[in-house]
This record gives sequence, C-alpha cells and structure tokens, in this order.
Amino acid sequence: MNKIVPAILFLSFATLSETRTHADEVVTVKLAGGAQVTATLLQRNDDRVVLDLGHEVVTVDAKRVLSIGGPEHQPEGQTREQDYYTLGRLDEAPVPELVKRFGDAVVTVTTPVGMGSGFIISNQGHLITNYHVVEESLKVKVTVFQRKKQGYEKRQLKQVKILAMNPLRDLALLQIDKDEIANLDIKHVVIAEKSTARVGDLVFAIGNPLGLERSVTQGIVSSTTRTMGHLRFIQTDASINPGNSGGPLFNSRGEVVGVVCAGYSFFDGLAFGIPATDLVDFLKHRDAYLFDPTQPQNGVKYFEPPFRKPDQEPNESLAEQATVKE
Repeated sequence: MNKIVPAILFLSFATLSETRTHADEVVTVKLAGGAQVTATLLQRNDDRVVLDLGHEVVTVDAKRVLSIGGPEHQPEGQTREQDYYTLGRLDEAPVPELVKRFGDAVVTVTTPVGMGSGFIISNQGHLITNYHVVEESLKVKVTVFQRKKQGYEKRQLKQVKILAMNPLRDLALLQIDKDEIANLDIKHVVIAEKSTARVGDLVFAIGNPLGLERSVTQGIVSSTTRTMGHLRFIQTDASINPGNSGGPLFNSRGEVVGVVCAGYSFFDGLAFGIPATDLVDFLKHRDAYLFDPTQPQNGVKYFEPPFRKPDQEPNESLAEQATVKE
C-alpha cells in the first residue's frame, strides 16, 4: 500500500502540471468578477493561462478563470442583415485576429488612370470605394485575395459595374459580376451600427498604400468632429498614403467605422475617414445617386446659372435671360 500511494500521487502531479499549447486558437476567457477576454490562447495549465492580446502577452492566474470557451464574438447572431450590407456590434478581439477574419474582404480597385482600395460589403459582390478612385472611369477592375493552403492567390475580376456615386461625400458603390465570384470564397465586412468611434479609440486600416497590397496600419482616433468644407470626418494618426483611399477603417471590434478618404501629402501624418453613419446613409439612399454611364464624371449634373447681359432689365424672366438673341 505504501508503494502504491506515491505512484498515484506522482501520476496526479504529472497530470496537473501538464502544459498544453494552443497555436492560433482564439478563445473567450471569463474571469471571476465578470470580466471577459477574447484572445489567442498560447498556453494553459492548472497554474496559469497565457493569452496573446496582439500588443502584449498576458498571464492570468488559473484560480481567476471561470471558463474557457470558443470565441463568442463571431458576426453571426450579433449582426443585422440589410439588403446588401451588414450592420452589427461585435466583441473586441486582438488586431491580428480581426485582420485574419476581415482582411480578405479588402480589395484593390484599378482604373486606367490609377488605383485605390475598397472593401466588400455583401456576398453578392457589392463593394465600397471612394468616388475619386473611379471618377470619370467606365472600366474598373477589382483584385481579390483568396486564402489557399499554400498561401494567398490573387484574382483579378474585370466585370465590375458602378451602381451609385456620391461625389460630395466621395463614395461609390460597385458590384462584381456574380459569374466571376461564383467559385470564390467571398468575405464581407460588418459596418458599425452606430457612431461608436471615440477620441482615443484604437483603429486600424487595411489597404494598398503606394501599391503595397494588404498593408495594415494602426493608430487611434484623434478627433470625431473634424470639419473640412462643411463635411465631418474622423481624424486618425494611422499611416495613410495614396492607394489607401476607399479602404476600410476598423475599430477594435472589427467593425467598419469609416472609409479612408484622405492621405494628402500636405497633411504630413494626419489622415481622415468618412464616418460609417454617412456610408450607411449613402447605402440606404443609393437610388438618389444612381450611376449614369453617359455621365461618367459624376452622379450629379450641375448647370451654369442663367446669364443676363448688361442691357437686360432685371425683371426679365429667367427664360428670356437664358435665350441667346441672334
């Protein structure tokens, strides 16, 4: 009997001390006191739980852990499907995990005169970019990135339609032909349901600055009420360069809170995005901005005001003023 007990104790100690590693496994850890952390699980044993938050590694005392389960921040169940886009409020997650989940929805938009970024908002191939990216263009190509076992594969899609444009708010709605995406695994983003961006919040952008595809830059919200030309913008210190235009600006939950629109050289370190509330307004009222291929320069036609010659009387009708006398 005396020989058996030490053996049993030894086996129990070995079992309790076993360290398990979990490569790239994202979990939700509920702690005593009601706190909850979603992060990549690096290590777990009966003494501690080691989590990768993206910007630092945290060790949690196992006694404080109530449960460890799968990620509870998946878009399903916390989103609201619209006609061709998705609104929602997700749970926070590490930036690397958010990039992995939503990065494939970011695309490259190319025209005969330049290129920019864009992001897919529906499984039907609808996508958003800036108006100035496709301005005065009828021929638009979109490059998507498909994740394969051996790495990423680029696919250039040439059948792309421009559906709507709002030149004042610098937004454009495009759609890839359904036949071209029939055999592709299309990912789409989730747009923030409300204006949730706050000064100091972490944000990150994914795009193609200077043609460098799938670049990720991170910063904070510097201001949510920056006004230029009577239009409101989100100001951020995330690095934005030409080529980022039209790409998404994500928050720490992976929701799109803005559309990157300005990386002008004279701003030197400042960048701006169109708030998600304006994007949703554009999508809801897209019928007011329908694209006319006979007027590719914009979705709105401005006419010159009536001209009155110096010798005409002020009380003449506008029709008479606009008539050119022979």
